[in-house]
Amino acid sequence: MDPGTVSRYLNGSRRTPWSFVSALLADVSEHCGAPVTADAIAALRRLHDAASACRPAGADLQRLQDRFLAQDEEVRKLRLRERALLEAIDERQQRLARQSVEQAGLQDELDEQRHTYTTAVEVWQERCGTLMRAGSALQDEVANLQRQLEDTRVELRIAEERCHVLEEQLDAAEELLNEGISGASLMEVLEAADRTASVPELVQLVGGLATGPRGAIASELVTSVSRCRPVAEVQALLGALYGAGLHKHAEAALPAMVAVRPVGDTADLIGELLMAGLQEPAAALLQASVELHSPQGLAELARILHRRGHHEAVLVLLSATVAHRCVSEILVVCGLLADPALDDALVQAVACPAQDRVCAELAELVIALHESGFGSLADALQSAMARSRVATDVAELIGALRRAGLAAAAAAVFSQTQQRTTGHLVALVSALHTANMHDSASDVLAHALLTRPVPELAQLIIDLNVAGRHKEASDALTASVRSRTQADTHVLLHCLDQIHPGMDSLSLLAEAATRCGPEHAADMLVALLDGDLHEHADAIYTCTTQDRPTGHASAALLRLHTTRPKYLSPSDLAVQARTGTASSVVNLSLALDTARLSTHLDAVLTAAGPEQSAGQVAVLLKNFQRLHDSSKGQSTRVAARLLDHVVGSQPLDYHLRLIGMLDRTTRDKNADHLEDRICSIWGTRRVELSLYAMQFTGKAVALGPTQQLWWTARRAVNRLLSASDRTFPEGPAPGNST
Repeated sequence: MDPGTVSRYLNGSRRTPWSFVSALLADVSEHCGAPVTADAIAALRRLHDAASACRPAGADLQRLQDRFLAQDEEVRKLRLRERALLEAIDERQQRLARQSVEQAGLQDELDEQRHTYTTAVEVWQERCGTLMRAGSALQDEVANLQRQLEDTRVELRIAEERCHVLEEQLDAAEELLNEGISGASLMEVLEAADRTASVPELVQLVGGLATGPRGAIASELVTSVSRCRPVAEVQALLGALYGAGLHKHAEAALPAMVAVRPVGDTADLIGELLMAGLQEPAAALLQASVELHSPQGLAELARILHRRGHHEAVLVLLSATVAHRCVSEILVVCGLLADPALDDALVQAVACPAQDRVCAELAELVIALHESGFGSLADALQSAMARSRVATDVAELIGALRRAGLAAAAAAVFSQTQQRTTGHLVALVSALHTANMHDSASDVLAHALLTRPVPELAQLIIDLNVAGRHKEASDALTASVRSRTQADTHVLLHCLDQIHPGMDSLSLLAEAATRCGPEHAADMLVALLDGDLHEHADAIYTCTTQDRPTGHASAALLRLHTTRPKYLSPSDLAVQARTGTASSVVNLSLALDTARLSTHLDAVLTAAGPEQSAGQVAVLLKNFQRLHDSSKGQSTRVAARLLDHVVGSQPLDYHLRLIGMLDRTTRDKNADHLEDRICSIWGTRRVELSLYAMQFTGKAVALGPTQQLWWTARRAVNRLLSASDRTFPEGPAPGNST
């Protein structure tokens, strides 16, 4: 404030406004560390009201002058605002005019381009329509050819198997011929057995042919029988072959039987085998059906089995279909089985192969199911993937769903996969960051902080650190300490000390303090203080004030001063200044200066300056001098404030010792400032004489001043004694070896 105004307040020539009194009360509260009592404030208010009521001579004039000054200041502010607004309007109008001209030019160019290319666009549109119609026709042809290709592949497989069997039969016949056995008679026996032999006779014949080169003939016999005999006999034959250990010949006949016989016969045979307890051949038949039947045949087979009560077989058939057939065929099967009676079986079948297929194929299937209206099936599959697939696959599925516009489905997968272990969450965070879904990775940690118990949170923080996700670990620890209760914080820190060797709560908190924002660091420190965790709070305070930039430290100190002023009291700061190193005092002083906490800064500078020896103050000033260029102005200002405290409280010999310890050869501005101040206080001649006296008595040898100071003092003394024509010799300074 203006000194004349304050002087008028104090001598009573001008009435003091209550705002001035309230500001003084706030300063008193900050200085004393305790608020002014309500009774004292009330008494001062009564005195102020009484003084205002006295209305001395000129009080009305003074009141009018105050109102005039306030109104004049308001007018000045409004004029400045008016000028700024006029300049802004003028600038916007100029921009608007330039943009209008530019827009008109662009519109003319657009009209010219539109006119130029209208004819070309019409030609290209006609050509594009022709190409689209031709492409649609080609797509139909491709689909037809694909169906023919599938049928041809089935026929080719059967033909290749038949050729292989005939080749083996030929080899066997040649070998028998060499042994003197007529091949014609053997084939006649087999053909007769195929038509008339009973099941036991067939089993006996197959068993006799199963060894040596006749194995192919045995398999061909079983295949031939399974194609033409009734289902009951085929079931009996397969069961007998499995019972006799002739699995190979029974399984060789199944694909040909499925390909040749109607779907109803396959369903009947599966039912007969299941009722007979022959699970293995029934499963082989189901697998062959998945490989060979068309989607329509698979749907018909599933309906027949379901109608006959073979629900487990239906589940196996549909699960294998989803696991092995392409997406388009799966959609056809689902569409043909759109029946409420089969909904549960379809849902279970779709979810079963979630771990078997490639993730990209499953993501394609999920999207296709959503787009085709099979929402319940898509939900079942994506839920199974969210519960069982690795984190990279889950992240890939979420990304695919979002790109397809299925945000709700992606959110459901994201929510379900977060219910898994903390190890999966760590992998999920990494996978989401890799997929550039950084917001989702942050949401994973935020959800874990809200829902996970404290021991799991501690494990999550440790796992993140072990995985190299140090920033996420620090953010999780900071948020946990700030948001959880005091009891939870105690448990969390205890768990962090116990889980992983080499990682303790103190080091993790220090690392979190180096990564979080200043407000979060201050809030975390306050939370630890509320929980009586002073050691952990001190670790955060030290890291924040010493290891972070000045602006960060100042913001944290300012928030701490607002929320917990007792912790940041001037007396505590003075203790820190007395016990801390020179660099820590410099960092703390600059942070307090940036935060404009003048009272606290003075307490630090007083404890680190006048209360210490001249040597310690010199070291402190040199640390201010070493700061990088961006902080030079502030460091010079704070150093000058430190020197003001030194000059105002120490004697001349202290000042001279301090000057002697500062390096003048490097143009130390602090030394220049100190010399100017003490010369203005003590007088230039007295300072020069005192310097010379220190040199002459030998005290300067122990103190170690620079040679330049000694020559300055000697020349000053010579000037004083020049009237008597007496001078000191021009030799070296006392105490120098030269």
